[in-house]
Amino acid sequence: MLDANESELDPQNPNPRGAHGSDKDEDPLDQIINRFNERWFQGWEATPEDKRITMLNLKNKVMTHQDFVPKVWENMDFQTRDLAFKKILDEVMVKQLKVDMDMYKLYVQDHS
Repeated sequence: MLDANESELDPQNPNPRGAHGSDKDEDPLDQIINRFNERWFQGWEATPEDKRITMLNLKNKVMTHQDFVPKVWENMDFQTRDLAFKKILDEVMVKQLKVDMDMYKLYVQDHS
């Protein structure tokens, strides 16, 4: 039977672990963006605008790749979709490297 007097109960776990008790108000999207930037843009000496343009160009090249829609966008199998995406991204990056190297070669060969 319950007692009518006021009383207090101790918490079930006086030492909670995990995400409880965080005083910071952090937006999960900000955390994702910060981790992405730290991983991919560290050591890349370019202006934020140059980085943005480069990433948008790469995204467009990946999405317009002939295999993107059938092998990535419409593919329901996670593993094969991931492998196909990595292959497409590798192809796009190699083509971009070739374009950059060709431009550098033209610059070096032009003595004027």
